[in-house]
Amino acid sequence: MSRQLILNLFLFIIVISLASIIYFSEEQSTLLDRLSDINSDNITTIKIQHNKNTISINKTAGHNWKITQPVDVAANNFRINSILELLNAPVHNKYASAEINSKKTGLDKPKTTIQFNKQVIAFGIINPATNLRYIKLNNSIYTIEDVYYPLISSHFGALVSLNLLPPGSKPTKLILQNQTIFKDEKGRWQSNIDISADNVARTLEHWSDDQAFGVHQYLQRKELGEVFIYISSSPQPIRYQVTDTDPWLVIARPEIGLEYHLDIEAYDKLIAPTDSNDIEPGNNQ
Repeated sequence: MSRQLILNLFLFIIVISLASIIYFSEEQSTLLDRLSDINSDNITTIKIQHNKNTISINKTAGHNWKITQPVDVAANNFRINSILELLNAPVHNKYASAEINSKKTGLDKPKTTIQFNKQVIAFGIINPATNLRYIKLNNSIYTIEDVYYPLISSHFGALVSLNLLPPGSKPTKLILQNQTIFKDEKGRWQSNIDISADNVARTLEHWSDDQAFGVHQYLQRKELGEVFIYISSSPQPIRYQVTDTDPWLVIARPEIGLEYHLDIEAYDKLIAPTDSNDIEPGNNQ
């Protein structure tokens, strides 16, 4: 038997094995009871309390989510929807509160709770034998897969939108590292340096559309510059500090305790765009 044939047979066995695992995992999941039958579409408020810290999240008129505590900032809709799946999570075991010692489950004085509208779910510890987490809803205790707690117990930055500007907002003026982009008296976009109209338009699009790959708790670093982004919905500009350019771009908003991480190529698109960036990216750093 040739080596290639053996390799193909080995790969075929791996594919069949993985398919079987996925199939039986999904089959088992469909057989499990659900934590509740609450329709997540009806949820309009979420409150997370973890180690005495509170995160409040509200659904907006456009069915987006917004964090209102500890700061006022757009939420990451995808991650909020992931948290909402907890309401209908598959449960492995269910106990009446009187059946199980709450101290042994960590539910006597839970450090973490999440409230959907008026429904409160408390988180206990992980069962070391099963790696399932204890939770409490109403007068029952359940064990579920521990896939929700890591996100719920994270810094609130993990739930913040990756967009650099608020939803639906457009820039009205940019004060960047190397130039100011503004509208002239005739409503045409201009720059105070020699840069093409196409690059001015692209810079505006980047600020409107680009996303960070991560939002994290602000870490104080040496300030490398700053930019001011004016938007129509606010008289005050959004101020971003440039705090790192190696190995990626970090722009921070210390006043709300957050920093946004982007690929280093974003420096030439957002912070200091020039016509030469089209040929030699990164030459302004």
